[in-house]
Order: sequence, then structure tokens, then C-alpha cells
Amino acid sequence: MNWNKPCRTGLLFLMVLMTGCASTLDTGRDDTASGSAIPSEFLGRFQQAVALMEDDPDQARRALTTLHRERPELTGPLVNLCVLDFRAGETAAARTCFEKVLARDPEQPDALNHLGVLARQDGEFGQAEDYYRQALTADPEHRPSIRNLGILLDLYQGRHQEALDLYQQYQALLPEPDPMVAQWVADLKNRL
Repeated sequence: MNWNKPCRTGLLFLMVLMTGCASTLDTGRDDTASGSAIPSEFLGRFQQAVALMEDDPDQARRALTTLHRERPELTGPLVNLCVLDFRAGETAAARTCFEKVLARDPEQPDALNHLGVLARQDGEFGQAEDYYRQALTADPEHRPSIRNLGILLDLYQGRHQEALDLYQQYQALLPEPDPMVAQWVADLKNRL
């Protein structure tokens, strides 16, 4: 691959687009530790709301808002409401929402990862790295944070060996290797 500026810009656009597609599929880290069992009916409704996020974000927002009101101690519905703001390009609302999640659970990896993406988009690369590393401290196998930290180190900070290690770690955690990341690994190996 030729790493001229137009090509890198196109690749960067694709990576940022991919990053915004991630949403948490569980009910949040603190949800099973809250001391009270989560009824299967609630979990079923939560999964239905998450499934709606791609095709009908308005209906997903209504369902997630209802779930959040019913069980405000659970972070899952709130995290996914934040993701909907993020996807809609409402960056200020998304940032505020993710910070609200962190006020409840300072180690919530999905919120930390998305705040890292927002910081990276604002050119705050040191802050982005801090958020990604906090997410990985909370969950060392949090794949979106591993990938996003690799992107940050590779394209924004020129720390290619560290990025390569992260991309390889990311690939090892997947059931099947991601072809795009495999290309990044090959390109980095050629450059190194």
C-alpha cells in the first residue's frame, strides 16, 4: 500500500467510521455486581433495544430510556444512549453522557473508549491515550480500546512498534482475524 497523504486520509476516515459503530452488548460492568438479580425479561428487552440501534435509533432511544428509568443503577442502557448520541454526531451530548456513566462506574470500558475517540477527534491525543489505557486497565481484553489505541499510536503519534503490538493483540482476541487490521499489520511490518 502506498502511504501517501490521500490514502492515509481515506483510511483514517474508515477507521473513525468503524470506531463509532461499536456499542456495548452487555448491561454494563457493574450490573451483575449490583447485588440484585436482573430479570430475564429486562435482559430480553435490553437486547431488543440494542438490536434496534442500527435500524431504528429513535425506537431504540425510547426503549433504552425506559430501561434506564426502570433500573438507573445499571449502566448498560445509559451507555447505549450515549452511543446513540455519539453516532448521531451529537458530540457534546455524547461526552456529557459518557462522563455521567463514569461518575457511576469510573472503570466502564465502553465509556472510556468512546471518550478516547472524542478526545482523538478533538486533537487531544494525550487525553485519548489516557482514556484508552484506563479502559484497558479496567478490561485488558477490551477490543475496541486495543484497536483504537493502536490507531492513535500508529497514525497520530508515530509509535509504530507499539501500534503493531496492539494490532496483533487485537487480532489474537478475535474469533477470526479482521482483514483490514491484517493489512495494517502487514503494512507496519514492511515499514518497520
